[in-house]
Amino acid sequence: MNTRPIRLLAIAASAVLLAGVAFAAPAGAREAKSAPAADTGAVAAAVRAYQSSYPQMSAAAARAAFAQQMDRKKVYERVAADTATYGGAWFDPPTGLMHLSATTPAAASAAAKAAKDLGIRAETHVVSRSWAQLEQQAAALRAGTDGLAKAAKGQVGIDVKTNSVVVAVPAGTLSTARTAAPAGVSVVADPNIQTEADAGCTSRLDCDWTVRAGAVLKYNGSGTCSVGFTARNASAQRFVYTAGHCNSGGGTWSTGAQSIGPMTNSLQSGAIDAGIIRVDNSWFQYDSGGEIYAENANHSVALNYVAPTTGYLLVGETVCLSANFTEINGPNYCGTIGSTSDAAVLGMVRVDGFDACGGDSGGGWYWLSSATYRVAYGIHSRSDTGCHGSSGGTRSWFGSIPLVTPLWGLSIETRAS
Repeated sequence: MNTRPIRLLAIAASAVLLAGVAFAAPAGAREAKSAPAADTGAVAAAVRAYQSSYPQMSAAAARAAFAQQMDRKKVYERVAADTATYGGAWFDPPTGLMHLSATTPAAASAAAKAAKDLGIRAETHVVSRSWAQLEQQAAALRAGTDGLAKAAKGQVGIDVKTNSVVVAVPAGTLSTARTAAPAGVSVVADPNIQTEADAGCTSRLDCDWTVRAGAVLKYNGSGTCSVGFTARNASAQRFVYTAGHCNSGGGTWSTGAQSIGPMTNSLQSGAIDAGIIRVDNSWFQYDSGGEIYAENANHSVALNYVAPTTGYLLVGETVCLSANFTEINGPNYCGTIGSTSDAAVLGMVRVDGFDACGGDSGGGWYWLSSATYRVAYGIHSRSDTGCHGSSGGTRSWFGSIPLVTPLWGLSIETRAS
């Protein structure tokens, strides 16, 4: 860790500027710190992620799929702008085909043109309901009090491929639940996936020069979870996101040798598993944030953007987890999105091809684009039982950022580089 005298001088020199520079680190603090480095292993990480999820893919096919991620996202942004007709989208990595759903033939034609203009192979589907309508119905079922909602116990998701809301219920109630299900809702037997909340007492590399996504989080001095993304409220008060199930009471949270502050809010409900820790330590209060822990010279890369809507997350995309408690100097492992709303696990986003470990809870999931552009996607919650496949697991789950940020009115910190 850098010496405290240097840090204190930076803070003192910046005090007069703070009032006029909301949400930014003071100039002195910026000069005292090294600039984040670029992520140099993006292509290799993506190839491993694709081949882990889809073993039949060649390295060349995986590289091609990764290279077009930014253009696929541009297609999504054009098509999803019309929320009344956008029905969802997904990418099928083995075939290299993007699928776009729309509620009208005209919108489907426009979607096909948008893909063609950007050189993306795509297939369109005319569906009965928009993505916004699917989200609204899923949210109503998760919060509902009728027999179907009670049987589901929050196990509600969205299957973009069938344009339906999916409810998972105990096998013994399947017949009754299907009779009670409204139009457009598919009822399936709960597969009873065995998961574990990824909190533990292991450690990652000591890192307390600033708060970075993926570093160890300690509660009253003991390692329990991982640092998520940093954020601020409208008054410029700084916070740190982590998993809601990490909440252990009113003690003090810290990273490395530096305290952060208390957890002021947390929520575990359906697809949301998040909490926020208020930054009370002046050591961290003036940082600009937007950093992810990485194994490079500066132990840091930039977080560039935040997913604006749940629809922004697409099945088939490569995503990486900032946390890695079990490998002190290990990489940020990646997988591919298998479902953006998995009914079998509370409607959370499912990542295929990577089984996270104890202590990873709270770490930030991010989309790593072909241009090493990183976008905040979610807060890690749980994974298959075991660690890195030790018990045969291959999946992880997280709560999506667009569902989390409105809870407490925070804006996640980002930076250009």
